[in-house]
Amino acid sequence: MVRERAHLLFAGGGRQDVIHAINTRRLLREPSTRRVIFISALALGACARTPHQPAEVRAPVARSTEPPAKHPPVVVALVVDQLPMWMAVERWKTLPATGGFRKLLVEANAIAELHHGHAFNATAPGHAALFTGGPAHTSGVTANGKLDARGTYESFLADPTAHIVNATGASDRTSSSIASLKAATIADSLKHARPGATVISLSMKDRGAIFGGGRTSDATLWFDSTSDAFVTSTAFAASVPAWAAPIATPGAAAKYRTEAWVPLDPKWLAANTDLPAPDLGQGDFHGLGKKFPHDIAKAAKPAKAFVATPFADKMLLDAAILAVDHVAKQSEPALIAVSLSSTDYVGHMFGPDAPEAWDQMLRLDAELARFFAHLDEKLGKDGYSVVLSADHGVPSTPEVMNQGFCGRPDADKYERRCEHAVRMRGSELAKVAEDAVDRAVGSGEWVLGYVEPFVVFRPATRALPKDKLDAAVAAVAQSIGALPTVARAVDVRANPATCPPAKDESLDALVCRSIHGGTGGDVFVVPKPGCFVDAEYVEGDGVNHGTPYLFDRAVPIIVRAPVDASVQLQETMPSLEDRAIVDQRAYAATIAALFGIEPPEAAIGGADLSKR
Repeated sequence: MVRERAHLLFAGGGRQDVIHAINTRRLLREPSTRRVIFISALALGACARTPHQPAEVRAPVARSTEPPAKHPPVVVALVVDQLPMWMAVERWKTLPATGGFRKLLVEANAIAELHHGHAFNATAPGHAALFTGGPAHTSGVTANGKLDARGTYESFLADPTAHIVNATGASDRTSSSIASLKAATIADSLKHARPGATVISLSMKDRGAIFGGGRTSDATLWFDSTSDAFVTSTAFAASVPAWAAPIATPGAAAKYRTEAWVPLDPKWLAANTDLPAPDLGQGDFHGLGKKFPHDIAKAAKPAKAFVATPFADKMLLDAAILAVDHVAKQSEPALIAVSLSSTDYVGHMFGPDAPEAWDQMLRLDAELARFFAHLDEKLGKDGYSVVLSADHGVPSTPEVMNQGFCGRPDADKYERRCEHAVRMRGSELAKVAEDAVDRAVGSGEWVLGYVEPFVVFRPATRALPKDKLDAAVAAVAQSIGALPTVARAVDVRANPATCPPAKDESLDALVCRSIHGGTGGDVFVVPKPGCFVDAEYVEGDGVNHGTPYLFDRAVPIIVRAPVDASVQLQETMPSLEDRAIVDQRAYAATIAALFGIEPPEAAIGGADLSKR
């Protein structure tokens, strides 16, 4: 019974069930032996792993004579959505000495290069990997989206039983939950080890916030353009916490759109990029325009266009400041997870080489400086830690790639060689698949559609006799695999039950670690370098990621442990070149070490970068 309750921590049980599991754990204390029996379970819930060594518990009458810690541990887990290592190497050294990235790097105790271990590098799989330590094969989060029974795209985290909640209460609009996640998160581990800990997770995207908050967060909030404010869902809470009301009241984002987006420092921008705009793939997102100035208020859909501007980062970090002020009053550990989405949206719409992408980095740098200054003021330099990384990287637009991208210093290191780049269309891949099945088993309606990175069959296709289903899958894999833009097309059913270890970065290993049973689809598609499936934010323009190449899966990881006043920090910004390489387990493993707790199951064995 105890193990059954504990399993709920890892298999998506309800909040009350998780609390019951924690309370059950408390009831198992045996004062006579002064031990605690700790409950543990595999992330997939298949069986229990060997329990952790029990910890000592003082007799009830004993009181510690140790002075209380100056501050309970506070860890700020930052994710910059779409921040490849190549971009950090290229751009951070150009940023001003007063900026947030320089402060973080100067105060860092560890700087490394993190390689995600899966082939489809996108927001949901990347965030799940960071916060659990496991790639999609373990986490079950294989994509950003999925197709409903009619073939309509919806969020991978969409849950018909969950509903949007903002500061005015719950609505009848359906929302998202964490039910799709099959592994424990670092937030789950923290709540398990320290039930009184505070966990707050914030992002402009549901898939950016949900994994950071885990299953029993105190607040998991993301931006909803319909509310024009931050929201949560009934899967996490019945109401928005009082401290978040300023950013969760409908219409709260309007005040961030009172000015047009123009370059913050035109001289700096001119010195660092000469890419013409809008000639090399820049898109017009909801009427935001292809080039400066971008007047958000005049966009066709201002609340939707808003996320693709730096002002969304400002709102998000204002929310993070409210969270800091809240936890500063607490006497328990706190995890504040913040996923910054604007860099991703800007990159998708304009491409990472556009003036907008450079200006976005400069403005984010300034906003992070403001946020870190607030942390210093509220918690003291020795009162908090920061762990920063990214969920994925990005290539350049095909227009940039096809017009002389060769020759940059990191072109070979991050597989950014000048190759023929093409935007593929998901609908075209679905058509190729449909025609292939028609030829193999006869005319019919066999393919539901394509949702990155999968061709998805209709239920009737999956129900075919084995010989016909085998023929259908083989035909699709052969036809799509023969396209000049595709490197490989893989039968999901043939994926091994056990994948190679994290140190294996071969394409076979990366693909294996991207598939979780039949979750997501039936044929996994790997584009060739430089090619990608159009994200269709702005059809035919912009860029997308989602490939196994280093420009998409190599990202920075920076760890800043509490800074003691007696520690002499270097004044010059350290180089990011030739840093040690770690896998995605390092993110959750390091956060766990900063709290002094066991990491989640999938992160065990990850590099601990916490020591100063």
